[in-house]
Amino acid sequence: MATTFYVGIDLGTSRTSIATSTGKRVSTVTCVGYPKDVISRKRLGKDYLLGEEALENRLALNMIWPLADGVIRDDERSHEATALLLKHIIAEGIPEKQEDDQINVAIGVPAQASIHNKQEIIDVTKDFVDKLLIVSEPFAVSYSIDRFEECLIVDIGAGTTDLCRMHGSIPDVEDQMTLKIAGNYLDQQLTNCILNQYPNVQVTPQIIKRIKEKYGYVSDVTDPVKVTLTELGIPAEYDITEILRECCLKLTSPISESIQDMVGTFDADFQQKLRNNVILAGGGSRLKGIDIAVEKSLVEYGGGDAMCVHDAEYCGSIGALKMCLEMPGNYWEQI
Repeated sequence: MATTFYVGIDLGTSRTSIATSTGKRVSTVTCVGYPKDVISRKRLGKDYLLGEEALENRLALNMIWPLADGVIRDDERSHEATALLLKHIIAEGIPEKQEDDQINVAIGVPAQASIHNKQEIIDVTKDFVDKLLIVSEPFAVSYSIDRFEECLIVDIGAGTTDLCRMHGSIPDVEDQMTLKIAGNYLDQQLTNCILNQYPNVQVTPQIIKRIKEKYGYVSDVTDPVKVTLTELGIPAEYDITEILRECCLKLTSPISESIQDMVGTFDADFQQKLRNNVILAGGGSRLKGIDIAVEKSLVEYGGGDAMCVHDAEYCGSIGALKMCLEMPGNYWEQI
């Protein structure tokens, strides 16, 4: 007898995670690498590598990061890479799938993703997904934590920051906002500032990402942040405490302004409740002190309260999975 499996996917510019109805969770870097030449093909023994394995062997590969600003890049290689990545991660999450079994998937996209972007997701998954539900990423977060009353979800990813006002029903278009200021923007700012102060150090996107994830903060006080970087191959210690804080504030300031915009255009009777229920999710919610920074930004507007989700890695995919399991059949057909 055929089995129907359900999968929730948070398809991110930097990382992609899934949660399945079998209880399994899988997370990977959103990249694919193709061997550069006959030597790398022979050494690796594969036509392509995915995720962390691709990243570890990137010097021998042509690397494809198929998403930009949270959506699939508009070229054939990115479409192919996205399909390979999603097919692989679903197979890893449901290794027991048989030929006649069905895969129903809910996948999160930026809050204001266009019809064109959604059609691309349909196109890249049609060969290995039977039914597809496309949802906004912050709404999936809301579903994950069962917060449907008046609250404001702020999902800070790598490519986009997505905001969504909840008010007890499915949010309308005007309840959602997408900013292209997110984790990758912070990485670029941090790279520029480090090189401005220490012009001869050697940094890579992976080094910058590790620094941000380990030390990133927006609080007023922190221990000194000193990192080891190289100059012409010679390692030395560099103090980047103030650089890191200033760059992180360049991320949180526009997000805080957008939060106030969402509050200020909400029903006046419920604005205070919305301001006191700001929920931060996504990789950016791991920045130390970001909840306090958001609260401080709201003081001049009457104050507010912010909290970070407990499981930033899987919150979106768990919410998408819950939607898979709870949506009635006719809603899938309608989608």
